[in-house]
Amino acid sequence: MAEALLFLAMVASLSTVVISQDIGRFTWVDCQSSAAPSPSPSPSSFSSTNSTFWSNVVALLDALPSAAAGKGFASLSHGNGTDRAFVRGFCRGDTTPAKCATYLRNAALGIRSRCNSSRRAGIWYDDGSGGGVPAPMFCFVSYADSNASTAYEDAFRQLYQNRAKFSDIGAWAYFTLISGLAARTINGSTSPPMFATGELVYDPNARNGTMYGLVQCMRDRTTAECDRCLRDSMQQLPRCCYGHRGGLVLAYNCYLRMEVYPFYDLAFDAAPSSSNRQKMGKKGISVMLAVALPIGVVLGVVAIILVVKYKRKSKQKMTPPENSDTEDDISYIELDQFNLSMLAAATNNFAKDNKLGEGGFGEVFKGILPDGEVIAVKRLSKHSSQGFHELKNELVLVAKLKHRNLVQLMGVCLKEEKLLVYEYMPNRSLDTILIDPVKRQQLDWSKRIMIICGIARGLLYLHEESRMKVIHRDLKPSNVLLDADMNPKISDFGLARAFVRDQSRDVTIRPVGTLGYMSPEYAYFGHVSNKSDMFSFGVIILETVTGRRSNSMSGCPDSMPLLSYVWAKWKTGSATDVVDASLGSHGQYPEDEVLNCIEVGLLCVQENPDNRPDASTVVLMLNNPTTASNGGRRVPSRPAFFFGSDNSTAGGTSLVGSEQTSTAPISKNEVTISEFQPR
Repeated sequence: MAEALLFLAMVASLSTVVISQDIGRFTWVDCQSSAAPSPSPSPSSFSSTNSTFWSNVVALLDALPSAAAGKGFASLSHGNGTDRAFVRGFCRGDTTPAKCATYLRNAALGIRSRCNSSRRAGIWYDDGSGGGVPAPMFCFVSYADSNASTAYEDAFRQLYQNRAKFSDIGAWAYFTLISGLAARTINGSTSPPMFATGELVYDPNARNGTMYGLVQCMRDRTTAECDRCLRDSMQQLPRCCYGHRGGLVLAYNCYLRMEVYPFYDLAFDAAPSSSNRQKMGKKGISVMLAVALPIGVVLGVVAIILVVKYKRKSKQKMTPPENSDTEDDISYIELDQFNLSMLAAATNNFAKDNKLGEGGFGEVFKGILPDGEVIAVKRLSKHSSQGFHELKNELVLVAKLKHRNLVQLMGVCLKEEKLLVYEYMPNRSLDTILIDPVKRQQLDWSKRIMIICGIARGLLYLHEESRMKVIHRDLKPSNVLLDADMNPKISDFGLARAFVRDQSRDVTIRPVGTLGYMSPEYAYFGHVSNKSDMFSFGVIILETVTGRRSNSMSGCPDSMPLLSYVWAKWKTGSATDVVDASLGSHGQYPEDEVLNCIEVGLLCVQENPDNRPDASTVVLMLNNPTTASNGGRRVPSRPAFFFGSDNSTAGGTSLVGSEQTSTAPISKNEVTISEFQPR
C-alpha cells in the first residue's frame, strides 16, 4: 500500500492531469510542472500569464486553428531564446476542415485556461459525442519551450477501455490489425499522412465479429519516432484492457484506437473492403488461441518489416508489357488510393444527373469529395471485355506523365470496382462546345488559337519531352477537355502506346482509333508513329477553325467531307470561306492567324507521313505565322481521304494514291474502335 501511495505521489509531482467535462465536451489535459525537465532548462521554469513566453504561446494558440485546419496539422514557433514558444496540433484524419478548426479552437481555449503556469502541456480534445468512455479524441494540441520531446512525453500514455468483453481471440486480431495499420502509417502510403484506418473480421459467426482500428502520428515526428510511439502504445492496450472489446491509447506523438463497431468515417477506410476482409474460421480460432499474445507481437514486427521491404522492391518494378492483362501488373503504381464508398458518396451513387460522358470502356461521373474538391470519376464497365486492359494502360502511362496540357490523374480505386479519379474539367470536352451552336459562341478566335496551341504543346511533351515516347492513338475533340479558363488538356490514354529508346514507329495487328481521325497508314496497314497523332491533330485544327465535324458531311456544300471541302477552298484561294460563321466577318478575327492554322492543319493531314510536320515544328509554325508568307515551309498538297467528283466510291472510302479501298466495318459514330479484326 505504501509503495502504491509513493508511486502516485511521484506521478503527481511530474504533472497535473485534469479530466474535465464542459458543455458536453470531454478533454484530457496534461499540465507538466518543473519536475518534468525541459531539454533546454532555464531559470524561468514556470510560466505566468504575464510572461513573454506565455504571450508567445497565446499568440501561437490563436493562430493554430487557421494554420492547421486545411491540412489537419500545423507546427508553429515564435520568440527568441528562453522565451521562444512551440505550439503544434493535429486533427483526426477523417475530420473535415471546418470541424478541425472548431476542435482546435476549443482545445486551445482549454489548454490556456488550465495550464497557464506550465512550460509544457498537452490537451486531447473531443466533442462529447462518444459519451466520454472511451473518448473519441478528435484533436490534440500541445505547447512547449522546445520542439523536441522529453523522456516524460515519450513515455506518457493515457488509456481508456470499453468494459464489454469479447473473446480472447480479439487479442490476436488486435495485434494483426494495428500492426498492419502502423506499417501503412510509417511507410508514407496513406492520405492524409501518418493516419490509417482499417478493419478485420476475427469471428464471422459473432454479432460483433469485426474489429475496427485507427492509428495516427504527429506529422512533425520522424518515421522512426512514429514507429516507436505506435509500437509502445500497441503494447499498452492489452495490458490495461485485455478482456474488453475496445480501447484508446493517447500519447504526445501518436494515438491509436480499436473497437468492434465503426467509430470513424468509413469513407477514409483504406483497408480491404467488406467482401475482401480477412476471416478466421473455427479451426483457425482454436489454433490462434494457443499462440495469441506473444506470437501476435512477433507477427506485428514481421509485418512491418515485410511491408517496408515490399515498398522498396515495388519501386524497382518496370512497366508491364502491353499484352499483359493481370491485375497484379498495376499493383505497383504509386497513386492516392480511394475506396468505393467514398467515390459512391461523392457521385451520389453514380447518379445519372452526375454523368459527364461515356466511352468504349465505361462512364465518367462528376463527384464532390468531403473537403469540397470537385473530381471526375471514370468507371470501368463491368460488361466491357477490353476495359481492364485500357484502364491498366492508362494507369501505367498517366501516372508517369505530368504536363499542364494533360489531364491530371489524382488517384485510383481497385477494390470491388475499377475507378480512376481525375481533376474535374468544368467546360467538358472540346466537341461538346464545337457542335453546340449556342456554346460555340463562347469560342472567340483568341480561345480557339489557345486551344490549338495547347494541344500542340501537349503532343510535343508526349512525343519528345516526356520520359517515354507516347503515341496517343485516339486523339479527337472528345478527348480534349477544357478547364474553367478554356485551357485544353489531353485525356483518355487507354489506347496510348509507349515507345522506348529510339523506336519511332511500329506495326500493330490491332489498329485502334475513331473514324475521321485515323491516319491512312494506320487505319489500313497498322503503321503507328508520332505522325499518326499529327494526322489526328490536323483534323482537330480544321474542326476548330470551321466548327464542323470531320466525320460528318452536314454543313459542307455539295455534301463534301471536311478535309475535301477545306482543300477545295484552299486551292481556289478562298480559304476564309470555311471559317466558322460564329467568328464573324473577316475583320473580326486576325486573318493571317486563321489562314496559318488552316495551312498547318492541311500539312498535318497529308497522305504521306513524311510530309507531315512533327509536334515541335507545328508549335514553331503556330507561333510564327509569318514563316508561311515568307515561303519558309512546305506547301500542302491534296490531303488523304480526298473525295472529289471523280474519286468518290459508293459504300467505301477511296484512299487517293492507293489501290486499296476500305471495306472494314468502321463505326460511324464517335465510339472508340477497339480493333478491326475479330479475336
